[in-house]
Amino acid sequence: MSVTDFNPTNSLERALLEAQQGRVAPTAFFDELLQSQVFVLLDREIGPEGVWDSSINLCILTNASGLPVAAVFTAPDRSAPWHERLPQFQFGLLVSFTWLLRGLGPSVGVVVNPGLTVGAELSPEAIANLRQQVAGNGSAT
Repeated sequence: MSVTDFNPTNSLERALLEAQQGRVAPTAFFDELLQSQVFVLLDREIGPEGVWDSSINLCILTNASGLPVAAVFTAPDRSAPWHERLPQFQFGLLVSFTWLLRGLGPSVGVVVNPGLTVGAELSPEAIANLRQQVAGNGSAT
C-alpha cells in the first residue's frame, strides 16, 4: 500500500498522513497522538474484569538499530498482517496513548503502524519528551 492508497479512517490517521507528507508540522501529529487511542497487540486476553494482568505481554518489536519498540496501530484493522507474522499476539486492546506512555520503559520507543507506508517511529527520547509534555499538562488520561 502506497501513501496515495492509504485512506485515513480517523483523526489520528489524518494527522499522521498530513505530517508524513509535510503538510503539517510533526508536532501536530504528536498533539493528536496524545489525545488518541491506539491499538496494541497482546499475547493474552484481558480478563472479564478488564484489569491489566502483569503476565500479559505487549508486542515489542526490534527496530533496524536493534532497539525495542512497542508496536501500536492507528486502528485495529491496521494490525491484521501481524496476527499471521506473530501468532503469539492474537489479542488486541484499544488504549489511550497516554496510558501506554506511562507503562513503557525508558529505553523503549514506539513504532506506529509497523510495516505500513503511513507510519512513524518514535525514539525512546521522543517518548520521554511526550511523557514530560503530558506531565507538564497535568493530564490524568
